[in-house]
Amino acid sequence: MTAIGLLLSCSAPEEKQFAGVRSLMARLAAESRGALYAEWRGQALDFRRRRRLALALVSGHGSRDEAAFLGPAGERSLTPGLLHLPAQAKLYLLGCYQGKPDLRRAWAAGTGIAEQRVQGHDGETESALSTCLLLHLLEDGLEAVDGWFTAWRRCNADLEKHFPLLRAAYAESAGDPLLVWEKVRELPALRPHQEFVGAALRHPEYLAGLA
Repeated sequence: MTAIGLLLSCSAPEEKQFAGVRSLMARLAAESRGALYAEWRGQALDFRRRRRLALALVSGHGSRDEAAFLGPAGERSLTPGLLHLPAQAKLYLLGCYQGKPDLRRAWAAGTGIAEQRVQGHDGETESALSTCLLLHLLEDGLEAVDGWFTAWRRCNADLEKHFPLLRAAYAESAGDPLLVWEKVRELPALRPHQEFVGAALRHPEYLAGLA
């Protein structure tokens, strides 16, 4: 059965690095029965009465030191007290550092769900890899989120020390993801993640022009 989900973007339309993420979230919501896409603009969000809500996936700039996604310029950050979920929902935090144990606990307490239902990554993340995650959900459905989120977390962990190299390759390639792939395809750290990053080669248009 198709998962009922909330797809929440905390980035502004002018932020090119999240262009693919926003586009894919909107498409997933449109193509997944019962799913909802929303853009964070400082408002409080209360979904506790939506008893069929199975998951919430939040994307944006995660704060290093607190449970928060930084809001667009002029807007407050999204913090746990501003997002309320039904107890049965799972929360997936698609941003930097939000998987740290203390931050996960804060998200659980603020949103009203059990700590084991909150998933995130405790280090830095790369928006191109977040785009890959959403591409897999586009292909496999929102119900596949647990497996692909785990793959996303492992890929970020293994590649984090190479992020400067990957970003330099992107700049040198004028934002062309296929040219970037030619520059980095032999990187040893990428070898265990061929299946995960392969989504970008099937749908390169969603990674074009990311900054």
